Amino acid sequence: MFNKLIIVALVLAVVLGSWFAYYFSDKEVLKRQITGLAGELDKKAGETPIQLALKMRAVKDQLADRCRVVVPERSFDEALEQDLIIRYLMYRHNSYEVITVAFEDLYVDIPTKGEATAQLTVRINMNKANQTEAVEESGQVELTLKKGEDNWLLHTVIVPENLVE
Repeated sequence: MFNKLIIVALVLAVVLGSWFAYYFSDKEVLKRQITGLAGELDKKAGETPIQLALKMRAVKDQLADRCRVVVPERSFDEALEQDLIIRYLMYRHNSYEVITVAFEDLYVDIPTKGEATAQLTVRINMNKANQTEAVEESGQVELTLKKGEDNWLLHTVIVPENLVE
């Protein structure tokens, strides 16, 4: 009886240990961080500027000091400061009443320790206050991230033209 109890306890320890190793692996942490970013980029009807600023602070915390933004269709390739990126996002948010952002088909690769790449499909639905029909855009986005002190930081974002207009 005692031997069976030890075997069950060992199996349970192995299962729990495997789950913790999986759940807290860099790849899974990165997937949760990127998925959480979609929620911070959403805008609900009636959202105040203070609420928007708080959400943008969470976005800013995930950006490197200078983040390279690439829009291949426009031949745009520049390293922009965090504040400039946040201002652009706030400008875009102020242009619409409701914005819904969804990240789909997320694929994360960690080729070396402390560096990662992610590929995902971004779907954005935007409604202006006086429009009855939403504008929907989608595109393939590539991210390059590096491990910071607290979390992964975006260093490069390659985004299609239709998502920045």
